[in-house]
Amino acid sequence: MPWLTPPLLWFEVVVLFLVCWCIHRIRKRSPGSRIARLRDWLAYVAISIALVIAIVVYASYGSEKRPISGKWIAFAINTAIVFGYTLKAVRPMWNKPKPLAALTGLFMLHGIIGWMVISKVERIPLVSYFPVDMAEIWAALIVAQLVSGERLPPIHKP
Repeated sequence: MPWLTPPLLWFEVVVLFLVCWCIHRIRKRSPGSRIARLRDWLAYVAISIALVIAIVVYASYGSEKRPISGKWIAFAINTAIVFGYTLKAVRPMWNKPKPLAALTGLFMLHGIIGWMVISKVERIPLVSYFPVDMAEIWAALIVAQLVSGERLPPIHKP
């Protein structure tokens, strides 16, 4: 059966998990309209499905030679994780220009140093990204607090 190949089976398990999690989040009592939450989750699911379809189509009909090396893809994901979490954490400071300017400088520094290191190394193990990510997030949060002159409040997860 073609639907039981390992990648598709894992994809189906992940989709089932995400659907169950979305149903749980919609049924959970929290502030806000259920219709608005349902609309948001449907938008997230639609974007995710479109992204998966685009990746599958590109993988099926794309060129045999990869245009981008895997190490650059890992670096892009690393950058998204580091600065995505940092921007979420410094959300109370979004209306102040100094912390955002400092984060922009750190983003450029991250890109320049990452480009220099990755272009010289043949292969980077994915495990090495974890301690580097933690150190970068820690440094970015400290710089944002020092530049703004105030402490960040704790992050409350929903």
